[in-house]
Amino acid sequence: MALRSFSIQHIALAFITGLLILVSLIGGFAAYQTRTVTGNLAQHNQDAARAELTSAAQRLLSQTKDQAASLANWDETRQQLVMPEYYTHWRDQRVYESGMLGSALARAALYAPSANLLAPGSKQDFPSRLPADARRGEAAAWLANEAGTIALYQAFAVYGDERKQTLLGNGLIRVDFMSALQGQQGFHFADMASIAVTLAPGEALPASELFSRLSFGARPDPDQVRFQEILSRTLLALFVLLVVAAVFGLIAYDRLLVRPLHRLSDDIDAMQQGRFSDARARSLPLRIAELENIRRSLYDYQFQLRELHGSLEHQNREFHSQARQDALTGCHNRRAYDEDWARFREELKAAPQDVAFLLFDCDRFKTINDTYGHAKGDRVLTLIADALVMALRANDRLYRLGGDEFATFLAHTTPAQARQVAQRCQSLLDAASFKDLGINEPVSVSIGIAYCPADQLAHVDELPKLADIAMYTAKQPGRNRIALYGEDTDHGAQTLVASRETSALFQALATPGLIELHYQPIHALPGRHVTHYEALARIRYQDGLIMPGAFLPVVGSRRLETEFDLAVLHQIDADLSSQRLPAGKGVSVNLSAQSISHPEVISLLLELSRHNARHPLMLEITETSLITQMVEVRTYLDLLRSLDYRIAMDDFGTGYSPLRYLVDLPVDIVKFDISLVNKLGQSDRAGKVVTDFVHMMKNAGYVLVAEGVETEATLDEAERLGFAHAQGYLLGRPAPLPQQTPAAHAPGAVSAA
Repeated sequence: MALRSFSIQHIALAFITGLLILVSLIGGFAAYQTRTVTGNLAQHNQDAARAELTSAAQRLLSQTKDQAASLANWDETRQQLVMPEYYTHWRDQRVYESGMLGSALARAALYAPSANLLAPGSKQDFPSRLPADARRGEAAAWLANEAGTIALYQAFAVYGDERKQTLLGNGLIRVDFMSALQGQQGFHFADMASIAVTLAPGEALPASELFSRLSFGARPDPDQVRFQEILSRTLLALFVLLVVAAVFGLIAYDRLLVRPLHRLSDDIDAMQQGRFSDARARSLPLRIAELENIRRSLYDYQFQLRELHGSLEHQNREFHSQARQDALTGCHNRRAYDEDWARFREELKAAPQDVAFLLFDCDRFKTINDTYGHAKGDRVLTLIADALVMALRANDRLYRLGGDEFATFLAHTTPAQARQVAQRCQSLLDAASFKDLGINEPVSVSIGIAYCPADQLAHVDELPKLADIAMYTAKQPGRNRIALYGEDTDHGAQTLVASRETSALFQALATPGLIELHYQPIHALPGRHVTHYEALARIRYQDGLIMPGAFLPVVGSRRLETEFDLAVLHQIDADLSSQRLPAGKGVSVNLSAQSISHPEVISLLLELSRHNARHPLMLEITETSLITQMVEVRTYLDLLRSLDYRIAMDDFGTGYSPLRYLVDLPVDIVKFDISLVNKLGQSDRAGKVVTDFVHMMKNAGYVLVAEGVETEATLDEAERLGFAHAQGYLLGRPAPLPQQTPAAHAPGAVSAA
């Protein structure tokens, strides 16, 4: 059903009518609120009058009670009860001279222990016999209506001793209550003439029930009356003024707004029909400047609309392109990747084809970024992206997924063709020069490839994850930086995403105590006595132990070396603090080179140095990662050596082992890897090379340690060549602290994992 349209005159009349109704409602509400405020003010006066009257009455009762206590403790009062000869003089003169009664409105009388009034023949208003409820020995007060006069009585007991054991008699104070109450100061709200106590003639009332019989009125507030009159007149004047203003406003509204809006509406109708109003109408300006500005703007808009409409589509296309382009490298960004990958998978359902997914990751980019700065790091990413784009096929797209990670997916391809594309990427990147940026180290990328044939497209969603596994496999030492999932990956790579090892690692990093250290003895040669224990980490998970071969690949793939080393150092600190390791035995700690430059690790190592007096500490650094941070690492190692740490190069003979690490770094100890130790004593070329290395290292002043010793022959040869220490299953297996004792020889032991 179509909505009915209203003219602006009808709207104006409705607005004015509504305004008048609103003003009337406001006026009525204001009048109601005025009465409410007036009532509240009156109630406030009544409450204030009650409060000050209550206060005055309580003050009068308290004063009378204090007067009674003073008379009860006065020695002359006791004398009158013992020797009443001068009682009349005491009652009529001495009491008033003492000032204890405070005013002439109060009088006092004494009663013998028999409760009879002393000197009953005198003219007094006191009862001849003390009421029974006033003989309790404690003060009692009541009011009585005596021929229209409200009298307040306060009884008191007089004792002959301080312990109140001997009752000499009683006393009674009589006060003209109404006169005394009106004599109290501080009455501003209560009307004194209206104060009354409702008591029947001859009726007595306990003083505690006074306030239930006390009636009063409040004084009228002249300011309240004037306020109500002023507010009423103001509201009336405001209502009349608003009515007059509404009438004049309606007239002005019609002439200044309604009629110009009609003209503007006619112009808009004409523009909607593709025409303009006549020149005479356009030459007459509207009286409202804003409306005239709107009309002229509409004319200009009509002329420019066609040009704007033409450029809008071009701008939308440009914005769409920029929103999907990486600002740094110029390649497509993560948003474009998500859209293209989702669209590509839908296309595969209609047209199945072979697919390959390539994942690129810059090797050691964090080290480059930290060493040379973010500006040069960004430039490295730009050069890498340019090389990768040049290596791809004509219709392939390169996506930057984040940081130093890029990806692409290839359609209509084979594993061999995908590997060729990856090799072309490597070649172009190797040919790129980074020396202009001051980077002398080689910059390389590791590439993981995952392939899905056309007849197995149900698994195409797993390609990014499989390529991630292959990429981390390509990063392992000995690889050629390109790995195809299935051909180049092995079972060890599966641990990169294995749920058990990954869950165990993250739980161990978050929960202290789950990393369990086993200690393997290191024996001195000759003599074969234990000097150190090497701390080797295991993870306690679901009532079992996960060995390093299972969780270390996850540590490397997730780049958690520093976090893991911190957790191990905290556990070593706890073990050493428990003093379960024999005093005087050193502890050797494995530490990745990435962690040496981390301030939190250095801080924890400085704290651990407090154990050096009981357990000499040695750091074993894996040399394969010391590539670009040589100066920084050397500085930290010098600092640790000054705190009596000994520095050892671990696994010498594996991975990258240039001798310049031994020259440039403050290394005290070189630990020969098991692969070199097993060649000791061999007569072939390999054995001679290892023997020459041993002599060279020993002559250079390094302390040598043989790792992985498993036979007596190997141990004898190491001792003959001058190795200072040895460790291996022959000498002792790793064991937790409660089981740690110097191990006996174990011939025939298998190689350590």
